[in-house]
Amino acid sequence: MPINCEFHLSRVSAVYYTGEQVSGFVTLIAGKKQLHLEALSISLRCRSTVCWQEVDGCLHHVEHNDSEATMQPGYISYACNKLHWEQAQQLTHALNLPSGGKKRCNFGFELPCDLPGKCRLPLGSTSYTLQVLLQRRGKHDKHFERSLCVQQRIELLDLQPATSSSGSLELCLPRSIYAPGQRVSYQLHTTEPHATCHTRLCQSITYRSIEPALKEKRVRRVLDENSDRTGVLHLPLTAPIMTKLPGEPIEITYFVEAASTSCSQPLRLPLWVGTVAPPVDVIASLTNGPTLGFVNLALCENDSFSSINQQLPPHSCSKELYVSSITRHGEQLKLLRRQKRRSYVRLALRYFCINLLPAN
Repeated sequence: MPINCEFHLSRVSAVYYTGEQVSGFVTLIAGKKQLHLEALSISLRCRSTVCWQEVDGCLHHVEHNDSEATMQPGYISYACNKLHWEQAQQLTHALNLPSGGKKRCNFGFELPCDLPGKCRLPLGSTSYTLQVLLQRRGKHDKHFERSLCVQQRIELLDLQPATSSSGSLELCLPRSIYAPGQRVSYQLHTTEPHATCHTRLCQSITYRSIEPALKEKRVRRVLDENSDRTGVLHLPLTAPIMTKLPGEPIEITYFVEAASTSCSQPLRLPLWVGTVAPPVDVIASLTNGPTLGFVNLALCENDSFSSINQQLPPHSCSKELYVSSITRHGEQLKLLRRQKRRSYVRLALRYFCINLLPAN
């Protein structure tokens, strides 16, 4: 049986936020032979990596008339590997474990507030890793790792309504702050009644490289779109939180873009996507319907967060709150998902059963 190391975290959800404490203990289990260690340590690090390739336009390909081989274009790999933060703790010094013996060691790390959140994107990622290092006598060191989910704490409380207008088109947002999973309400006003309008919810990700040169690559993605003058756009529940620190290897922003056949340039308004945001109306002020709120599992388990999530029961991850007033927060919870359309086959069967079949 080989050497084994088990990680046990104090938080069941294993989701943490910047500014919090990551604590727990590790259990070291010896194999069939005695385990002799010079030292046992644990570290927690935050690292961002970015990598993409582009065709090298500076390379001059020499054509040969005596070869039929197809020459492949040259590529340049742009990369960045940045260590944002690392902290290590010495768990124990010299240690001798008999065959099958166990050793338990506690640890605790304080996360700084200015760290980026974990994300995994097509051209880069930000990760948090717990690593246990075993320094053995006369042998190479042995490593055990476990990844953590650490999100950046961005708590938004002000609605921040916004408006952008041109000569013939005006885009209005009742609010500019949201949390993943909420619906973005908008209104378009145009002086041309027959103009065709289109509204998009977009995500912009900027990747920055250091080697072999400083370079940026911006990728834009349309998350949802709508052609109505007044409507809602769906912000995915899995959308990463926006970044607040400028100049980082990965920068994530959101915006709403509106275009019209009567307007030459599209209108844009930025969105602020944070960890916590106030509830929003289901149908933007069209009816007196219920409200929505966003709650995260990690926030419910942490007593230090003075947000609306403290009013919700624990273990209610990724849910929306349907209430008729502020005093009824937390009474009903419903998983966030789009309303499914009713099947035409089921409607047809119901029609035939009611109108054609005998009542008895």
